[in-house]
Amino acid sequence: MTEVAIDPAAVSLRERKKQATRHSIHETALRLLGERGPDGVTIEEICAQVGVSPRTFFNYYPTKIAAAFDLVEAEIGPELRNWFAHSNGNLMSDICDLVANGVSVPIDYPRVKELLHQRPELSLTFWQQMKLHKQPVIDVIEDRVGDRETAATAFGLVMVAITATMRHPGDTTPEGIAARLKTEVRTIAKLIGNCGS
Repeated sequence: MTEVAIDPAAVSLRERKKQATRHSIHETALRLLGERGPDGVTIEEICAQVGVSPRTFFNYYPTKIAAAFDLVEAEIGPELRNWFAHSNGNLMSDICDLVANGVSVPIDYPRVKELLHQRPELSLTFWQQMKLHKQPVIDVIEDRVGDRETAATAFGLVMVAITATMRHPGDTTPEGIAARLKTEVRTIAKLIGNCGS
């Protein structure tokens, strides 16, 4: 999977600024929604505190809830899509690489989890938005396996691995996330194997 990995040293100043802006929007939205709930906060207020325009906000997140949860669209570019479609590797391992390189997961899941605990009314919205963001990944998997149900089930297993990975701090590079996801998938496979007969 090294052909799609991005060298952190090669990331441009512009990209670092974009990441900093995204992080600031997320941090502010998470804090404000935690303090006042979703109805007590506006996108304009988040923007004013971060120092960006609403137009800039919408370049990063579709809603204030998505900003608080740090949920962004999966970005599966042509190179990554092509690699996945033509890989002869293990399907689950390749899905872990695909997700690690193309799907953004919340950067501070423990705080997101705390917000969900404080504001349980947001849980349904969180999972609905997670579901929307997974569709592009399922589409790519379906293109390879030829069956929507198999694609959705395979991705569902990786979603369980994502949740387990987010609970524990660790390497957040694409390679590190892929390795952590593969470890969790192997754990899930062992647990499933123990369910038989």
